[in-house]
Amino acid sequence: MGRAGAAGRDRDARSAELRCDMTAGDPALLTIGEFARRSGLSMRALRLYDRMGLLRPAETAATGYRRYTERQLYAGRLIALLRRLDMPLSEIAAIVAAPGPDAAGRLAAYWTAVEQRLAAQRDLADRLVRNLAAETPAPQGAWPVAVRAVAARWVLSEIRHVDASELGWVRQATARLTALAEQSGGVCGPHFVVFHGNVDEDATGPVEVCVPVGPGAGGRPEPAHREAYVPVTKGHFEPPQILSVYDAVRRWVREHGYTAVAPPREVYGYGSVIDAAAPGDLVCDVALPFG
Repeated sequence: MGRAGAAGRDRDARSAELRCDMTAGDPALLTIGEFARRSGLSMRALRLYDRMGLLRPAETAATGYRRYTERQLYAGRLIALLRRLDMPLSEIAAIVAAPGPDAAGRLAAYWTAVEQRLAAQRDLADRLVRNLAAETPAPQGAWPVAVRAVAARWVLSEIRHVDASELGWVRQATARLTALAEQSGGVCGPHFVVFHGNVDEDATGPVEVCVPVGPGAGGRPEPAHREAYVPVTKGHFEPPQILSVYDAVRRWVREHGYTAVAPPREVYGYGSVIDAAAPGDLVCDVALPFG
């Protein structure tokens, strides 16, 4: 019968219940039409909430006609207001069933989560606007992958789980580690950031910031290796462009018969201040150790 048949059945049900509204019945009970008008809920919604158990009629006749008490208007009106917050029906059901203080607590927790999600979405939108405004076209053809040897060394490092909105921590960690390195003989090479896992709005790495130091300065050893790398300009530095650079480095390693021996990293050896860099300025290399 399809949608037209279903719509016809809905119209028939509405007509039947509206006819019931005009017939005799218990005057202490409200017909579904009256309850719908006074609660701000549609008759269709009331039938759905009955089937779900969210708002059951006080009385359902053998003919299927639904009737409600005036006391149920509070729940009906509360449901109507909560739906205006785009709240899922499962959460509405929990709030309607809870006593006042518990209901207030659940509503406050729900709205706090909504505001956090909106703040994250607003931050993402702002970053995308900035990134797209500064973005330059990708190179024609393949990204230019080069190879270099990296000697064994020691690094001071900090590691932390962060999502994309928290990557400002990288600058703070770099400043702290650089200050420590200066107290122990100085920095012995460009700092780099190792991505031990994906970092986006949901994934949190972890991310490790590393500053090379001389022997005896502490930290952890970084073994010698070869790495494939692509120089990255400011115009390609932000997602989604830089993710294509990571793809290109991984593809080069795979297509040349090698295997990654350590996680990918960004190596900051150009001395550029990223915020002040022009779109064509080199800011880092995306590198992948292989063997």
